Amino acid sequence: MLILSVLGLLSGCSHYGLPPPNANHGHLTMAMDAYLRHKASYPYLLDAENFGVPVLRMAQTDAPSLELDAAQAALVHEEVVRTLKGKPTEGEVLRALGDLRAACDAGHEPACTYLEEEFQEPKRSEHPLRYPDVKKLPGGVEFAVVIVQCHISADGRMRGCDVIEDGAGEFSRSFIEQLGAHPFQPATLAGHRFASEYLFAVTCSRGGNYKYKLPLEQKMGWARLRVSRFPESPAAWINLAMQLALHEPQAPEYPEVIERAYALAPRARWVATEHSWRQVQAGQYAAALSAIRPALHDSEQREHPNPYVLETAAAAHFGLYRCAEALAAQRQAVDELPSEWPSPERERFKHRLQEYEATCGAAPAVSAR
Repeated sequence: MLILSVLGLLSGCSHYGLPPPNANHGHLTMAMDAYLRHKASYPYLLDAENFGVPVLRMAQTDAPSLELDAAQAALVHEEVVRTLKGKPTEGEVLRALGDLRAACDAGHEPACTYLEEEFQEPKRSEHPLRYPDVKKLPGGVEFAVVIVQCHISADGRMRGCDVIEDGAGEFSRSFIEQLGAHPFQPATLAGHRFASEYLFAVTCSRGGNYKYKLPLEQKMGWARLRVSRFPESPAAWINLAMQLALHEPQAPEYPEVIERAYALAPRARWVATEHSWRQVQAGQYAAALSAIRPALHDSEQREHPNPYVLETAAAAHFGLYRCAEALAAQRQAVDELPSEWPSPERERFKHRLQEYEATCGAAPAVSAR
């Protein structure tokens, strides 16, 4: 069964947030994401608590996505459209979705547009959910995360759920019972239904206060406890990676944590960017470019280009002696930095562009997207 992009319910006891910036490359990507999504509330977001991005857990049977060049992507997109205009089987619809994502990752804009217009994630009914009493959290627990991943058939029926995290005293049982009580609107591609996955995630705090902060030592201890208790939870590993990036970027465990988070959530943009950046530093440019491609071409990136994603792609292109692509991506990265961004960081971006220009010369600009 193909795993879809995230469909989460972030409500109930409190919300997920983003941490404040420091000099770590990957963490500045998080801060930039926060700024571009919510410019008006940027200071508030940077002061918020981070619990990790809820991401669907990949099935071990999922085949790796195709890697296509521009010409192949165009042909694949045309074939998918022809298939979906007919009466495809559910298996053909699933393959079509994977092929469209591969074509979009390759930068074929019509495939990205087709996905945005024709793909609908599964949706639960409008029936309100009853949230557990946060005062009943297990003794000594200040925060708890509940994440369940449910299997939705093509007829909209829930066929069971996997509990990814349940740090709230078996609250997941109540949520699963309520989710299964009503049919879902199944996932569709160009109007064709198919089986998919639905992610439900909620964060609770004993006091119900979103801005309540754990002391740093407890915060790091809690992040490590989550991955030890729920080693297959992408959100737990992303949370630990982000907390290390923020508070302990030199920790010996940080590289291993990043790789584990990437293995569980390769399409999570911050994790993919950090993983790709590390590959660039190791001289693994082709692998870095492959890892960053989904982040480079996702819908949010195309609408609000993230300079750190662009910078990473530029470095990978430069390492592969692709001057035109490297220059285009780095120029766009410089242009997309907000005027409010710290001057030393803006100068670092400009200096990197000057280095590329000095090596490459005035190579013609091409679209970095």
